[in-house]
Amino acid sequence: MLIKRIAKQIVDAEWVARVVEVLDRRSDNRMTELGMLSQAFEFAKINEVPGDYFEFGLWRGKTFGYAHRMKRRYGRRDMKLWGFDSFQGLPATEKHPDNIWYEGQFACARPEFEAILASRGIRTSEYELIEGFYSDSLNDATHRRLSGRKAAVIYIDCDLYESTIQVLNFIQPYIVNGSIICFDDFYNYKGDPEQGEQRALADFMRQETHLGFIPYLDYAPLGKSFICRLK
Repeated sequence: MLIKRIAKQIVDAEWVARVVEVLDRRSDNRMTELGMLSQAFEFAKINEVPGDYFEFGLWRGKTFGYAHRMKRRYGRRDMKLWGFDSFQGLPATEKHPDNIWYEGQFACARPEFEAILASRGIRTSEYELIEGFYSDSLNDATHRRLSGRKAAVIYIDCDLYESTIQVLNFIQPYIVNGSIICFDDFYNYKGDPEQGEQRALADFMRQETHLGFIPYLDYAPLGKSFICRLK
């Protein structure tokens, strides 16, 4: 009886209720960015999809760190992590009633970003950074730097139509059958398909008809992913 009474007191305790509430909120049927990348890396392992990890839009390295964790979990020792960012935040944005972005948002200086990666145990030999606004950095010199590389997982967190379409045009040569592309803000602009990443993907698909995009997983509040196929 004493044991049952103590057990009931523990179960009824306010702190236990709060812990359960927190855990419940973290498993509220919404896949997080970490869950998405876990699925993408496992998909790549099962299907033997070759290539590196490309991320466009790094901010303070949360998803970049998740990718590093998945690289280790799934034994992708040969995989290089490529990060693309201006390190100055977003470029100038168009005015639109549903636009929540502003110039300079998500700025994180490169030395600070690299220090964050180091604090998470990510070695400099495991990644490379391409610095600059995409209109300047996604150029022939960067293509030469990536010569011979392919992309197994691509994470696009560009927010804006202009940035996203530049990224999609750039990554075309690195896509293989089974490449997973994750769009972090696909359902932004209140889900308007004529804005942001949704519009960029639609325009790109009309332009590049030799590429197919199979809807894969929705994740977090705004994200959507696709499996790429070469036609």
